[in-house]
Amino acid sequence: MTSIPLNPDLPPGFFGCDAEHPDAELQPWMGRVFVRETPAPTLRTGSVFAVYRLERRATTGPTRYGVFMTREEALQRAREIGDARSILEIF
Repeated sequence: MTSIPLNPDLPPGFFGCDAEHPDAELQPWMGRVFVRETPAPTLRTGSVFAVYRLERRATTGPTRYGVFMTREEALQRAREIGDARSILEIF
């Protein structure tokens, strides 16, 4: 598996995109797992980490596979999900 991007630079509107009919700008992200860090100042850790993967499904945006208190937990989950960029139809 390739490295797991943390806070990647995503195309505009990525989280509201048509995942069932992705355009050319979304193709590089199909099946690719990544982690986003979100500030959470009220938590001891100061941040939370969400794991996502864009899948060809009848949904809007990427599928979220969980939110974790540490980067290490998020990366572990991302590794479990895996990188399926070579698969054209995911789920």
